[in-house]
Amino acid sequence: MKFKRFKFIILFSIALILFPSLVYANSSWHWLTTSPLTVLPFAIIFTLLIETIMVIKVGKVRNYKKTFIIVSLANLISFLVPYINRAYMFIPISGDYALLDAFHAGPFYIVLVGYLLLTVLVEFPVVYLLLRKDCENEKDLNKAILYSNIITTVLVGICERIICIGKW
Repeated sequence: MKFKRFKFIILFSIALILFPSLVYANSSWHWLTTSPLTVLPFAIIFTLLIETIMVIKVGKVRNYKKTFIIVSLANLISFLVPYINRAYMFIPISGDYALLDAFHAGPFYIVLVGYLLLTVLVEFPVVYLLLRKDCENEKDLNKAILYSNIITTVLVGICERIICIGKW
C-alpha cells in the first residue's frame, strides 16, 4: 500500500515535468490598480504561516523548525517551476539569456485553478516525502498538506481579486 502511494506521487511529479503547459500561469489580464506581485510578500507570509500551522496541528508533526523549512522550500519550488519551465522553452530563442528572459517575460503571477493544481502537484510530494517519518499518522499529514494548500490558494486568490483590480 505504501509503495503504491509512493509510486503515485512519483508519477504525478513526472507528469508535472512532462506536461508543464497544463499548469502554465500566463494571462492576458491587465492590472488597473496594483499587480499581485506588489502584495506577494504578504501572501507568502500568510501562506507559510497557515500551511506550517496546519501541517503541525492537523498533520501532527512534532518538529516545528523542520516543518517550516520544508513548507518554505516546497512553496519556493512551486513558485519557481513555471519560470524554470519557461526558461527551458526560451533556450532556442534566447540562448544564454533564457533564464533572464523567462523572469522578465512571465509567466505572470496570478492565482487560478491551474495554480492550485501546480501547487498541489509540486508541494505535496516535497512535504509528504520529507515529513512522513516525523508525523504520527500519514493520513493526517496527507489531509493537512492537501487542505492547507487548497485553503491558502483560495484565500490568496480571493485577496488578489479584492486588492488587485484588473480586466481582460
